[in-house]
Amino acid sequence: MAAFGTADGNTLDWEILLNGSFSLYRNRQYLKEDIQWLQLHGYRIFNMDCTTWNSEDSMHESLEETLSFPAYYGRNFNALKDCLWDIEVPDDGGVAIVLNSYDVYARGAGSVNRQTGMHDAEMILHILAGASRYFLLLGRRFIVLAQSDDPRMHFEGLGSVATQWNRREWLNKDRELG
Repeated sequence: MAAFGTADGNTLDWEILLNGSFSLYRNRQYLKEDIQWLQLHGYRIFNMDCTTWNSEDSMHESLEETLSFPAYYGRNFNALKDCLWDIEVPDDGGVAIVLNSYDVYARGAGSVNRQTGMHDAEMILHILAGASRYFLLLGRRFIVLAQSDDPRMHFEGLGSVATQWNRREWLNKDRELG
């Protein structure tokens, strides 16, 4: 099934996915209205209060509980990526992850800079963008709505991918690099 048909242009979900998988909101009323639209169009809504994310553990606990991750969820970013791919996304409609007060997390516990060069708040969004791309390949819709009281909150390059060597030349030795 295609994620969208030619008649779907200019719908809320189309507009969000056209420019990535995210939409930021400062105005909570706009967010509420868009959540209602998504619900009316068959979306499963997963609503999270990011003000409770005061540590990496509390963030993973919230994600695990809200998204009903299995008991083996490892509470790390690799496990988050793996478990997101197992979420049930309906054929009709989709899934919307709602991150309320994401700016609070991004300024607080999410400001930790990992070896990846990304802050935790960026890493979560990057992983969610990857999940959205994965589900679009399956003809399913997965979007993220993030609310921020900070009108300057901004993230760039989420879900961006680097060029990859083909599967036969992926290893350095296969490209005569040793």
